[in-house]
Parts: sequence; C-alpha cells; structure tokens
Amino acid sequence: MSPQTNEDYLALLRQGVEVWNAWKAHHPDIRPNLCFATGKGVAIQGAKLSGVDLSRANLSQADLSKADLIGANLSEAYLSEAYLSEADLIGANLTAADLRNADLISANLIGANLNNIYLSGADLTKANLSGADLVGAKLIGAKLSGTNLSGANLSGANLSGAHLVGANLRGTNLKGANCSQANLRSVNLQRCKAFNTDFHQAIFTATCLEDWHINSGTNLAEVICEYVYLQTDQHERRPHQGTFAPGEFTRVFQVPLETVNLIFRNGIDWQAFFAAFHACQAQDGSNILTIQSLENRPDGVLTIRIAIPIDANRLEVEHFLNREYDAQLEVIDQDYRYQLQVKYEQVATYRHQSANLTEILQRLAEKTVNPGQTINVEARRLVEPLTPYPSNQGESVENCPSGNSAIAPAYTLEQKQQLTDTATKIQKLLQQLDQTYPTNTPLEKQRVVIEVLERIEQNPILKASVVEGLKGVQTEVLKELIDHPLVNVLLAALEEYQKIM
Repeated sequence: MSPQTNEDYLALLRQGVEVWNAWKAHHPDIRPNLCFATGKGVAIQGAKLSGVDLSRANLSQADLSKADLIGANLSEAYLSEAYLSEADLIGANLTAADLRNADLISANLIGANLNNIYLSGADLTKANLSGADLVGAKLIGAKLSGTNLSGANLSGANLSGAHLVGANLRGTNLKGANCSQANLRSVNLQRCKAFNTDFHQAIFTATCLEDWHINSGTNLAEVICEYVYLQTDQHERRPHQGTFAPGEFTRVFQVPLETVNLIFRNGIDWQAFFAAFHACQAQDGSNILTIQSLENRPDGVLTIRIAIPIDANRLEVEHFLNREYDAQLEVIDQDYRYQLQVKYEQVATYRHQSANLTEILQRLAEKTVNPGQTINVEARRLVEPLTPYPSNQGESVENCPSGNSAIAPAYTLEQKQQLTDTATKIQKLLQQLDQTYPTNTPLEKQRVVIEVLERIEQNPILKASVVEGLKGVQTEVLKELIDHPLVNVLLAALEEYQKIM
C-alpha cells in the first residue's frame, strides 16, 4: 500500500535510503508530499527525492549528501547545518529556505531558485550555481571559493565578508549587492554587472575586470588591491609592474558619474578633441563633464573615458562629441593649409623676395620620406671635425672618405664647428616639437617643418647661427648630422629658406 500522508512518506523515508529508493523506482509518477515534515538529523545520503515537495520541512542537520533533489520544492524549508555536499539540486526551488551553515560543497544548483535564501556561513566551495536566481540572498560570510556563479542573478544579495577566492562571476548580476569586506581575490568578474554595488573594503587583488560594468553608485572605497587584470587568462596586468599604492585602485576605477568612452584607433588631434569637449560642455551651459581616465593600449588604440551627469543621455553625448571632433578636424586642416600659405608669404615679404608656396609644397611632395626611417649618426660625428674632400681635383670620388660624398671640399675648421653647432640646434628643436605635434600624415610633417622655420625666424640668436652656419654650405651636408625622420623634408624646406633669407 502506498503512503497517503506526509507522515506516511516520512515513515517510509526513515526506513532507509534503500527502501525509499526502491519504492520511488516503482512509482516514478508519484510526487511525494513531505510538506511540513520533520526529519531533523535524518540520514538519507543518495536518496531519490527529485520532484518531492519538501516545502517548509524541517531537515536541519539532515544528511542529504549526494541526494537527487532535481526539481524538488524546498521553499521555506529549514535546512540549517544540513549536509548537501554533491547533492543534485538542478532547478530546485529553495525560495526563502534556511540553509545557514549548511554544507553544500560541490553541490549542483544550476538554474535553481534561491531567491531570498539564507546561506550565511554556508559552505558552497566549488558548488555550481551557474544561472541560479539568488536575488536578495543572504550569503554573509559564506564560503564560495572556486564556486561557479557565472550568469547568476545576485542583485540585492548580501555577500558581506564572503570568501569568493577564485570564484567565477562571469556575466553575473551584482546590481545593488553588498560585497563589503568580501574576499574577491582571483575572481573572474568579466562582463559582471556591478551597478550600485558596495565593494567597500573588499579584496580585489588579481581579479579579472574585463568589460565589467560599474557606475557612479558602485562603491570602491578602501578597496584592497595589489594588481588586477583587464583581460582573461591573466592578460593586461595593471599596474604593468609592481603594485597599486594604497587607494590608487579606487582613484583609477571609481566612476564619479556615468561615463562615455571615446575610442581613437588612428591617433588623436588634441586640439580638435578639446575643442569638441568644450563645445559639449557649453551646449547646455554645464561644466560637469570631466575626463576621468586615459588608456593607451600597446596596439595604439587610445580610449578616453569621460564622466557625465547620471541623468544625461549617454548616446547623445557620445554622438555629439564624435560629430564635433570630426568637424573640428576639418576646421584645423583648413586652418593649417591657410597658415602654411601665410607663413611663407610673411617670410617672403620680410626679406623683400618672393617665394611660391605651391612650388615649395611640390618640392616637399617630391621628396621620398619613409615615416618609420631613422637616420643613424654616430655620436663622434657631432663632435669630430668633418673630413674634407681631398683638394686634388683630379682624384676620383671613389677615393673620398666613406660617408662624405655629399660634403663639399675643404671646409675650414670654423665652418665645420659652425655647421655642427647648427645641426645640433636644429635637431634639438625637432626633438622638442616631437613631443607637441603628431607626424602621422604629410600635412602634419609639413606643419612641424614650418614650425621649425618659424622658431628660427623668431629667435635672432638662433637665426644668426643658422644663417652663418649655412653660408657656403650645401644643406645636404646636414643630412649626415641631423638624426631625425623628418630630415629630408627639412632639407627641402631649408633650401627654399636659404633662397629668401
């Protein structure tokens, strides 16, 4: 005769797991009702309890290790200090159940409903809670080392003081969760949603933060962190070497406001960027926009993170900044073209001679310049006297000293020293401009060269030195003395400059 009441089912269960499992095997369609049953301390390891209604049952300190509880109803059940290690709880309903200090080591809780469950002090080491619903769960001080929580919903959960070393929280929802003082060492937080999450005094050392999502409500105050990774498999370590100074992690990652990320893959024109940035600030009369951080990746991609008011429309701000940046680039390009023309006209007027800008630009364009080329010059060439050609006009070029085929013969010692000094000053000037101006495009290269000529023109001492240094000297000689990628472009410009000086 089959049991009729929950007491009958409980009596059958007390006869031992072998008896229970045998009965269950012969009655697979029956869903036993053990609601409100009291089985404190009962030992039923490996029991077949799939689909059983154990809601509000008292199973505290019961041994349910390796039990089959797939799809079982354990809502509001009292399971404190129960043994559920390696139990199969896939899809089980444990809503508001009390499992404080329970043993759930290596338990399978994939897709289980653990809404508002009490798991404070529970041991969930290496348990699988992938995709589980843990909304509002109480996990204070719980042991979650190596636990799989990928894709789980922990919004509003209390994980304060929880031990999550090595846990997988990939894609986990931690919105509004309390993770204060939690140990998150080596945790995978890839694509984790942590909006308004409290990480106060949490341990973050060696965590993976790839594409994690935080906002101004995310509390990173007093986070303890030596270093983190910005990509999985321990790639993109930050800092690259050493450890964060106290409070540095919070300063780097704390989001004071909502953010907009602007990505520049082919370099950036800072003048255009700041013009666009100020235009966006002035759009609504607000100065709240701030540059939060800059990230310059090894592949050359630059990301600028801009903080905006929480109530601002992120997409509108992002579109405005990108659109205004492109517009400013066009304005700047036109302005530089105009400046190039005006600059040479001013020099020509000052010297009472004419210089055709079109011819200069054509000559510059005809020069073959490899942007990546660097002309190596031995240090001794900057200090030793130049070796002159032999004075014997009948001697062939092949007999000239190596590397001096472009040097005019028989320079005086004073000319040699003057030329060396001039080359040194010009090279120093080019190196200074390298730190201010980009040189990625032909127009940018020409801009730097024009700036060199302008600074020579504005500096009477330097100008006198250059004029004196170039007297009777071919500019090609400077090529051997100036170690800079723009040396060919500069030589073409100096040839024209000499004509109008």
